[in-house]
Amino acid sequence: MSGLMKQIALATVLVAGSATTASAAVVTNGSFEDGLNGWTVFDSIGTTPGQGIKVITTGGTNSTGFNDNVPNYDGTHAAYFVDDNAIQSLSQFVSLTGGTQYTLNFALFATESGAANPFGFALSDSVGLNLLDINLSSEVPVGVWSEYSYTFTAPITFDYYLLNFSFASGDTPAKDVLLDGVNIAAVPEPTTWAMMIAGMGLVGFTMRRRTAKVQFA
Repeated sequence: MSGLMKQIALATVLVAGSATTASAAVVTNGSFEDGLNGWTVFDSIGTTPGQGIKVITTGGTNSTGFNDNVPNYDGTHAAYFVDDNAIQSLSQFVSLTGGTQYTLNFALFATESGAANPFGFALSDSVGLNLLDINLSSEVPVGVWSEYSYTFTAPITFDYYLLNFSFASGDTPAKDVLLDGVNIAAVPEPTTWAMMIAGMGLVGFTMRRRTAKVQFA
Protein backbone atom coordinates (compact mmCIF):
# COMPACT_ATOMS: atom_id res chain seq x y z
CA MET A 1 0.00 0.00 0.00
CA SER A 2 1.41 3.41 -0.97
CA GLY A 3 2.12 6.12 1.61
CA LEU A 4 -0.80 8.16 0.27
CA MET A 5 -3.22 5.27 0.59
CA LYS A 6 -2.02 4.60 4.13
CA GLN A 7 -2.69 8.23 5.06
CA ILE A 8 -6.17 8.13 3.57
CA ALA A 9 -6.93 4.81 5.30
CA LEU A 10 -5.78 6.20 8.65
CA ALA A 11 -7.91 9.32 8.25
CA THR A 12 -10.90 7.23 7.26
CA VAL A 13 -10.50 5.06 10.36
CA LEU A 14 -10.32 8.16 12.56
CA VAL A 15 -13.52 9.59 11.11
CA ALA A 16 -15.43 6.30 11.02
CA GLY A 17 -14.34 5.33 14.52
CA SER A 18 -15.42 8.65 15.96
CA ALA A 19 -18.78 8.52 14.19
CA THR A 20 -19.43 4.97 15.41
CA THR A 21 -18.73 5.97 19.01
CA ALA A 22 -21.09 8.92 18.73
CA SER A 23 -24.01 7.09 17.13
CA ALA A 24 -24.00 3.61 18.66
CA ALA A 25 -27.60 2.44 18.90
CA VAL A 26 -28.86 1.31 22.29
CA VAL A 27 -32.60 1.08 21.53
CA THR A 28 -34.05 -2.18 20.24
CA ASN A 29 -36.62 -1.93 17.43
CA GLY A 30 -37.08 1.82 17.75
CA SER A 31 -38.65 1.91 14.29
CA PHE A 32 -41.27 -0.73 15.18
CA GLU A 33 -40.44 -2.66 12.02
CA ASP A 34 -40.56 -5.81 14.15
CA GLY A 35 -43.89 -5.01 15.75
CA LEU A 36 -43.60 -4.47 19.49
CA ASN A 37 -40.71 -6.91 19.93
CA GLY A 38 -38.11 -5.48 22.30
CA TRP A 39 -40.72 -3.37 24.07
CA THR A 40 -42.66 -4.08 27.25
CA VAL A 41 -46.29 -3.04 26.86
CA PHE A 42 -48.47 -1.94 29.73
CA ASP A 43 -52.09 -1.67 28.64
CA SER A 44 -54.79 -0.42 30.90
CA ILE A 45 -57.04 -0.76 27.88
CA GLY A 46 -59.41 2.14 27.63
CA THR A 47 -62.52 2.67 25.59
CA THR A 48 -63.21 3.45 21.95
CA PRO A 49 -61.81 1.44 20.27
CA GLY A 50 -60.28 -0.43 23.20
CA GLN A 51 -57.55 -2.10 21.14
CA GLY A 52 -54.50 -1.14 23.20
CA ILE A 53 -51.20 -0.01 21.72
CA LYS A 54 -50.77 -1.41 18.23
CA VAL A 55 -48.28 -1.16 15.38
CA ILE A 56 -49.67 0.06 12.07
CA THR A 57 -48.27 0.05 8.54
CA THR A 58 -47.56 3.54 7.25
CA GLY A 59 -47.12 4.92 3.77
CA GLY A 60 -50.54 3.99 2.42
CA THR A 61 -54.12 5.20 2.44
CA ASN A 62 -56.23 4.72 5.56
CA SER A 63 -53.14 3.77 7.59
CA THR A 64 -54.90 3.95 10.96
CA GLY A 65 -58.26 2.51 9.92
CA PHE A 66 -59.81 5.93 10.51
CA ASN A 67 -59.03 7.46 7.10
CA ASP A 68 -55.62 8.83 8.09
CA ASN A 69 -52.92 8.77 5.44
CA VAL A 70 -49.71 8.53 7.45
CA PRO A 71 -46.44 8.92 5.50
CA ASN A 72 -43.43 6.75 6.25
CA TYR A 73 -40.94 8.08 8.77
CA ASP A 74 -38.39 5.53 10.01
CA GLY A 75 -39.36 2.57 7.87
CA THR A 76 -42.94 1.51 7.18
CA HIS A 77 -44.38 1.04 10.68
CA ALA A 78 -45.23 3.10 13.76
CA ALA A 79 -46.73 2.61 17.22
CA TYR A 80 -50.32 3.87 17.48
CA PHE A 81 -51.87 5.21 20.69
CA VAL A 82 -55.60 5.51 20.00
CA ASP A 83 -57.67 4.38 23.03
CA ASP A 84 -59.69 6.86 25.05
CA ASN A 85 -59.69 6.82 28.87
CA ALA A 86 -56.37 4.97 28.68
CA ILE A 87 -53.21 4.69 30.75
CA GLN A 88 -50.65 2.82 28.65
CA SER A 89 -46.90 2.63 28.22
CA LEU A 90 -44.09 1.29 26.06
CA SER A 91 -40.76 0.66 27.75
CA GLN A 92 -37.46 -1.19 27.48
CA PHE A 93 -34.19 -1.34 29.38
CA VAL A 94 -31.17 0.31 27.78
CA SER A 95 -27.49 0.17 28.68
CA LEU A 96 -25.75 3.53 29.19
CA THR A 97 -22.27 4.61 30.25
CA GLY A 98 -21.94 6.77 33.34
CA GLY A 99 -20.89 10.38 32.82
CA THR A 100 -21.78 10.23 29.12
CA GLN A 101 -24.18 12.69 27.57
CA TYR A 102 -26.89 11.17 25.37
CA THR A 103 -29.70 12.40 23.16
CA LEU A 104 -33.09 10.73 22.98
CA ASN A 105 -34.70 11.24 19.55
CA PHE A 106 -38.14 10.27 18.28
CA ALA A 107 -40.98 11.53 16.11
CA LEU A 108 -44.70 12.05 16.80
CA PHE A 109 -47.66 12.30 14.42
CA ALA A 110 -51.03 13.58 15.68
CA THR A 111 -53.80 12.11 13.52
CA GLU A 112 -56.25 14.19 11.55
CA SER A 113 -59.05 11.78 12.44
CA GLY A 114 -58.62 12.65 16.11
CA ALA A 115 -57.79 16.33 15.73
CA ALA A 116 -61.37 17.54 16.18
CA ASN A 117 -62.02 15.39 19.25
CA PRO A 118 -62.55 17.55 22.35
CA PHE A 119 -60.37 15.58 24.78
CA GLY A 120 -56.61 15.41 24.66
CA PHE A 121 -53.68 13.17 25.53
CA ALA A 122 -50.34 13.44 27.27
CA LEU A 123 -47.33 11.38 26.17
CA SER A 124 -44.40 11.57 28.58
CA ASP A 125 -40.90 10.33 27.81
CA SER A 126 -38.28 9.41 30.37
CA VAL A 127 -34.94 7.61 30.71
CA GLY A 128 -34.19 6.30 34.17
CA LEU A 129 -35.07 9.05 36.65
CA ASN A 130 -34.93 11.72 33.93
CA LEU A 131 -38.43 12.86 32.96
CA LEU A 132 -37.47 14.56 29.72
CA ASP A 133 -40.81 15.99 28.63
CA ILE A 134 -44.57 15.66 28.60
CA ASN A 135 -45.90 16.08 25.07
CA LEU A 136 -49.47 17.39 25.15
CA SER A 137 -51.93 16.93 22.30
CA SER A 138 -52.25 20.71 22.05
CA GLU A 139 -48.54 20.93 21.20
CA VAL A 140 -48.12 18.06 18.71
CA PRO A 141 -48.69 19.16 15.07
CA VAL A 142 -51.47 17.38 13.20
CA GLY A 143 -50.92 15.42 9.98
CA VAL A 144 -47.10 15.63 9.89
CA TRP A 145 -44.21 13.85 11.55
CA SER A 146 -42.55 16.16 14.09
CA GLU A 147 -39.13 15.38 15.53
CA TYR A 148 -38.23 15.66 19.20
CA SER A 149 -34.78 15.57 20.78
CA TYR A 150 -33.76 15.67 24.45
CA THR A 151 -30.27 15.60 25.94
CA PHE A 152 -29.41 14.07 29.31
CA THR A 153 -26.43 12.63 31.16
CA ALA A 154 -26.30 9.08 32.53
CA PRO A 155 -25.12 9.35 36.16
CA ILE A 156 -23.56 5.85 36.35
CA THR A 157 -22.79 2.92 34.06
CA PHE A 158 -25.85 0.69 34.24
CA ASP A 159 -27.52 -1.88 31.98
CA TYR A 160 -31.03 -1.26 33.23
CA TYR A 161 -32.00 2.33 32.56
CA LEU A 162 -35.72 2.28 31.77
CA LEU A 163 -36.68 4.07 28.56
CA ASN A 164 -40.38 4.73 28.94
CA PHE A 165 -43.18 6.37 26.95
CA SER A 166 -46.35 6.81 29.02
CA PHE A 167 -49.63 7.63 27.31
CA ALA A 168 -52.68 9.02 29.12
CA SER A 169 -55.80 9.99 27.18
CA GLY A 170 -58.94 11.85 28.11
CA ASP A 171 -62.60 10.95 27.89
CA THR A 172 -64.32 9.78 24.72
CA PRO A 173 -63.59 11.02 22.14
CA ALA A 174 -59.90 11.83 22.65
CA LYS A 175 -57.11 12.74 20.26
CA ASP A 176 -54.63 10.12 18.96
CA VAL A 177 -50.89 9.99 18.29
CA LEU A 178 -48.27 7.83 16.59
CA LEU A 179 -44.67 7.25 17.69
CA ASP A 180 -41.69 6.29 15.50
CA GLY A 181 -37.92 6.59 15.08
CA VAL A 182 -36.94 6.10 18.72
CA ASN A 183 -33.19 6.13 19.27
CA ILE A 184 -30.62 7.12 21.86
CA ALA A 185 -27.18 8.25 20.72
CA ALA A 186 -24.11 9.42 22.62
CA VAL A 187 -23.26 13.09 22.14
CA PRO A 188 -19.72 13.39 20.72
CA GLU A 189 -17.24 14.85 23.20
CA PRO A 190 -15.03 17.79 22.13
CA THR A 191 -12.04 15.44 21.70
CA THR A 192 -14.13 13.23 19.41
CA TRP A 193 -15.13 16.21 17.27
CA ALA A 194 -11.46 17.24 17.11
CA MET A 195 -10.50 13.76 15.88
CA MET A 196 -13.24 13.82 13.25
CA ILE A 197 -12.20 17.27 11.99
CA ALA A 198 -8.53 16.28 11.96
CA GLY A 199 -9.32 13.09 10.07
CA MET A 200 -11.41 14.87 7.44
CA GLY A 201 -8.76 17.57 7.13
CA LEU A 202 -6.08 14.95 6.53
CA VAL A 203 -8.18 13.33 3.80
CA GLY A 204 -8.67 16.72 2.11
CA PHE A 205 -5.00 17.65 2.38
CA THR A 206 -3.73 14.38 0.94
CA MET A 207 -6.21 14.49 -1.93
CA ARG A 208 -5.23 18.09 -2.80
CA ARG A 209 -1.55 17.17 -2.70
CA ARG A 210 -2.14 14.17 -4.97
CA THR A 211 -4.09 16.38 -7.43
CA ALA A 212 -1.25 18.89 -7.48
CA LYS A 213 1.31 16.16 -8.23
CA VAL A 214 -0.78 14.85 -11.10
CA GLN A 215 -1.18 18.30 -12.60
CA PHE A 216 2.54 19.11 -12.54
CA ALA A 217 3.92 15.65 -13.23
